[in-house]
This record gives sequence, structure tokens and C-alpha cells, in this order.
Amino acid sequence: MLIPTPENTKNVTELREKTLEVLRAVKKYGIIYVMQRSDPKAILISLEEFQRMQELVEDYLDELDARELAKKPRGRGIPLSAILKRYSKKRV
Repeated sequence: MLIPTPENTKNVTELREKTLEVLRAVKKYGIIYVMQRSDPKAILISLEEFQRMQELVEDYLDELDARELAKKPRGRGIPLSAILKRYSKKRV
């Protein structure tokens, strides 16, 4: 995450009056902090940054699911040779 700096911080008035400029800054920096009277109110993130964060969350959730599945008993299983024998027969 970026630390708020003068470059990536805008106030509500700038957001209202210079929307296109603020959107260009979002694209340039990825994240823009929106302040109101020196109090942080919101964060604008670029679409690319949002997609990157979404992928990280999905990867994390997949890892949690995999850990839960690893705890469950797997049973005996079926040997690969039996599966191949059953499904690779040519049917007439």
C-alpha cells in the first residue's frame, strides 16, 4: 500500500471540481486517498489495482479451502490403472 503523500492525496473539493484530473492520478498512482478537512474519508483504486487485490483474495481463499480439504480423510482411493482400464476401453 502507498503511504499518503501530496501526489496521491486529494480532497473532496478536488474530487468534485477536477474529477478527470483525479481519475488520471488514480491511473498513475493506483491509489488515491480522499480527504475531507484533513480527515481520510475514502480511497479510490484503479481497476488494475482492484483486480490484483481480488486475485490475491481469491488465492488466499483457495489456500484456506485446500488446507481444510487436506485435513479430511481421503479414503482408499482408486488406482490409476483401474481407472485407465475402465475408461480407455473402446466401445463398439
